[in-house]
Parts: sequence; structure tokens; C-alpha cells
Amino acid sequence: MQILDIRFPNLAISWKILITGFILILSAGYLNGALNAALSVGLTPASIAEHYGERSISATEKTILEEKGFIEEEINLDAEEGNNHDNGHKEGMHEPESGVKPITLQEMAQMAHVHLLGFSFMMISIGALACFTVLAELIKAILVGILSLAFLLDIAGLYLIRFISTDFSWLPVVSGIIIGLCIAFISIRVLYELWIMPTTA
Repeated sequence: MQILDIRFPNLAISWKILITGFILILSAGYLNGALNAALSVGLTPASIAEHYGERSISATEKTILEEKGFIEEEINLDAEEGNNHDNGHKEGMHEPESGVKPITLQEMAQMAHVHLLGFSFMMISIGALACFTVLAELIKAILVGILSLAFLLDIAGLYLIRFISTDFSWLPVVSGIIIGLCIAFISIRVLYELWIMPTTA
């Protein structure tokens, strides 16, 4: 028994404009989030593994320092400060003041908290739009199921990278792609039903 019988082609123009604006804003938010991830972490498994799992200076920093002649070998930032000066460094050379430090459990929890709150809003909003389409119920159930699982695996993957192995660095990449594809498919379908699909009696 259907409680609501909402069809996008039959909505008033104000509702069509509202939902269209929502889709545009939601999509822009996700694209900006992806851009932020690309600029701060990177979108490849290697860059994700380096950011969340590496405990020494990054490969880029190491290359720059080696080219400038400041270091001759990799610096272990986890070592005691007093052990950072050894016979392997030439006289007059100095080590970098900062490097990539491992993310703590507290930082991971903080990051997951903020992201999951946003993910939950995205899930309920874009999922509701998917449920209002005229697609077959099985297709809609698969869509929202895959979307919710991808959101969870995106954060779970970061925990696995940090505390288990960097071999899981592919998981956030795959889940991010799945989320983007689901949002794109649902948005295009909703826009199609709003503006192109013929109205029904």
C-alpha cells in the first residue's frame, strides 16, 4: 500500500525549481568535497595510503629536500628528537622542521564524525529523491542500498588504512567513485522525470 503517490512530472513549477536547485547545490557540495580531497590528500590509492598510513616524510618532501642537499637519507619522525642528529648527516646540514605525522585515533574519530554527519544528510536527501522516482522498486532498493554501503565503506577504508594496512587504500577510491555515480544517476533520473517525462493522469 502506497502512503504517498508523488510523481515528479506532476509537480508544480515551484517544486520543480526547488528540487532542481537542491540537486545543483548538493552536486556542487560533493564536487567541492572531492576537490578538497584531491588538493589535500589526492585521489589515487598511493596518495591516500601516504596521507593516512605513512609515518615518515612524504615522497614529494623527500625529493625536494634531497635536491636541495639538506638530507642524505630518510628521516624517521617517530624517533626521539635526540636521535635525529647522527653521523649520516654532513656538518652544517639540517633536517626539516615538519613532516607528515601519523593521524591519531582522536583525529580519525573527529574526521569520521564530521563526514558521517554530512553523509547521513546526503543519504537521506538523495535517497528520498531516488525513492520518489518511478523506477521499479527493486532498482530503487538496490540504489539506496549500494549508496549507504558506499558511504560506510568510505570511512571504514580510512580506518583500515591507518590501523590495519595501506593495502586498503583502494577502498576509499572505489567507494568515492560509487557514491559519485549513484548521485549522478539519481540526479539525472530526477531531472529527466521533472522536465522531460510526460505527465500522467
